[in-house]
Amino acid sequence: MWHHVHYQHHATTTGETARESSCLCKAAKRIARGTAPSTASNRDRFSADCNVELGACAGARMATGRSTLADSLREVYQFSVVDYCMFGLMLLLSAACGIYFGFFKRSTGSDDTGTPESSSSSDDESGHRRPSTGSDDTGTPESSSSSDDESGHRRPSVAPAGKKVTSTFGSSTMDEYLLGSRKLKAFPVAMSLVAGYISGVTILGTPAEIYNFGTQYWLIVVPILLMGYAVCTVYLPVFCSLKLNSSYEYLELRFSTHVRSIASVMFVLDELLFLPMIIYVPALAFNQVTGFNLYVIGAIVCVVCIFYTLLGGIKAVVFTDAWQVVVMFISVVVVVIIGTVAIGGPDVVWDRSVEGGRIDFFNLNPSMYERQTFWAVLIGGFFYWTSFNSVNQTMVQRYMSLPNLKKAKLSIAMFTVGMGVFVSVCCYAGLLLYAKYYECDPASVGLVTTDDQLFPHYVMESVGKLKGIPGLFIAGVFGAALSSLSVVLNSTSAVLLEDILKGMFRVNPTPFVANIFVRGSVVVLGVAAMGCLFIIEKLGGILSVASSLSAIAAGTTCGIFTLGMLIPWSNTQGALFGGVSGALLSGWVSLGSQFAGASGELVPHKLPVSVDGCIEDLLTNVTIVHPVYPDESGVFPLYRLSYHWITPIGVLTVLIVGTIVSFITGPRDLRNIDPELISPVIHRFLPQESFGNYGTASKNLAAGVVIFSEEMQPQNSVPTANGVGLPYGNEISMMKHLLLRARTCQSSYNRHVGYPQRNVSFRRGC
Repeated sequence: MWHHVHYQHHATTTGETARESSCLCKAAKRIARGTAPSTASNRDRFSADCNVELGACAGARMATGRSTLADSLREVYQFSVVDYCMFGLMLLLSAACGIYFGFFKRSTGSDDTGTPESSSSSDDESGHRRPSTGSDDTGTPESSSSSDDESGHRRPSVAPAGKKVTSTFGSSTMDEYLLGSRKLKAFPVAMSLVAGYISGVTILGTPAEIYNFGTQYWLIVVPILLMGYAVCTVYLPVFCSLKLNSSYEYLELRFSTHVRSIASVMFVLDELLFLPMIIYVPALAFNQVTGFNLYVIGAIVCVVCIFYTLLGGIKAVVFTDAWQVVVMFISVVVVVIIGTVAIGGPDVVWDRSVEGGRIDFFNLNPSMYERQTFWAVLIGGFFYWTSFNSVNQTMVQRYMSLPNLKKAKLSIAMFTVGMGVFVSVCCYAGLLLYAKYYECDPASVGLVTTDDQLFPHYVMESVGKLKGIPGLFIAGVFGAALSSLSVVLNSTSAVLLEDILKGMFRVNPTPFVANIFVRGSVVVLGVAAMGCLFIIEKLGGILSVASSLSAIAAGTTCGIFTLGMLIPWSNTQGALFGGVSGALLSGWVSLGSQFAGASGELVPHKLPVSVDGCIEDLLTNVTIVHPVYPDESGVFPLYRLSYHWITPIGVLTVLIVGTIVSFITGPRDLRNIDPELISPVIHRFLPQESFGNYGTASKNLAAGVVIFSEEMQPQNSVPTANGVGLPYGNEISMMKHLLLRARTCQSSYNRHVGYPQRNVSFRRGC
């Protein structure tokens, strides 16, 4: 018989505790050997045997004053010396990476304020080396640094190479610290992308989601693959062409400083909310298997992560992530393989999952209120994954650490496949959990207190007797946390410098001050994460909470970028009104649903579980209660939406409101827009005249010219050929720049008039 159950503990006397402790200790040992009785007669005999349990076990239980089976299991499955060595080795290797890249692997850099490339040559799209010409396309002498675009034409570097600035510790320059001098390799970056995206939320939350709600979420692999294609075709070419330090600089080039500031502040707030969640998950797992205090473990994670991120920068982050993801994958795969063999093979896992109603890949229910449906996972999953991986600074910063577009696409392809495989393994682990506990739900009998403790509990129960395996698993979970935390610390410090300090407050610090500011930001953010750790304990399931909070910023920000790249006539007013509307609506829905859940108005409808196979002694301290789900008809409809729909709401609100407001306030003149700021998929729809402005925005920014969007031009400015307003005093130098540029591009323009606008040679060269 299947039941929805939860547990309720009752107080016991000292004598009862002694007897109960003895039974619990024996039950723990039976579970350890996999011999817990399943039939009624065996359970009765096992209950009678409790009276003759070893006195030592009962005495130990009375001495500790604990009487839960979780504590008994923890005593049976204690971390061995080998397990602690595995865990400690992971922490030591992480710290060693920071020391290595901070002090022993330092490359010569360029001026911190620029975007340096190779001093003599750079890679073209095919990876071949081309010699530097020593000048840009205007004929104005620059540094010897230059870069190749995907067509092989030369682009001037964003800033001339300058004197190397050596810091007192760590990387030589800010460019090396934040971007690795744009010389990193595709495979390590791809592994870093996987490791950065896989936090403990994925490792612990995904199996619990499958265990409680079935396999519909497994379909998320399809949106992941579609996301990779969308990022490579729509967003990545724009960022690789502009070669910016921060993704949010694009918003100033396309719209205005105000839009850039709003998006960057939203990013910082989003990461601050996510930081404690990153720490809480591995601390929870470690607490489950060792009994260590959550806050002590959280502090250890933060200190180690701050240390190697502070010293090594993006290089330490990327290469530490690369080997950490290997540890993550091996740890989960080893547990899954051992568990599958122990339970009788994949056939047993599948049969029990089918019997328990866990297999459901095509729930075509059109209701947006149901947690997991085919449409919610496919549509909502695509929007969420694309929003985060297309424009978020944590991802774009590592895209920009690669030398060219080809390497970036290759890295994203490997990242997409890797994520699909890893998520699939975690989903299968959820089925394995159910096959193990299909007759005795651990949460119902008090073995775990939250769903996110299911997988760690399973690891200790299934492979706890194998020395080193629990330590490997915990090392994998902590590796996931360290990789995610280090990426957030590094990218958020970059946003605080480039977008907040320089962009919003217009402060241009010296290289030394910038160095101290960035590293100080890493420390402050890490300490703030520790301080906010208690917040996550007030929330429910990790997976939905993480998606809901991140969806507010991710959906809105992606909507603004998409508006700029795919809607060429959109203007600053449209971006501002659309962004604010998207943030308010998605935030209203997300936070409203969280508050409704906390108040008990909304209760997740989990699939049924059973306790029929539990030994009686596990039920002596538990009351089985059939939950009564509240009537949700009185809850505001938007609060009842599945968390999958929050990101689509944010993105679509920005696009719809932004487009309408742009038309009302006056759309951009497409003849004056810079096509470099528009996604290549839209280039065919742009007027031919606009390609005469290609690259003007980034060149003006590199020249130190203050850029205003067309609709934000001040009164005392003169319009230029590309619709950019320049303050009086700058127009003469800009006119010279345009004349020199026009002289170079005129013959190319004449040759290409009438050709398809997708002609790369003309666009890139001029």
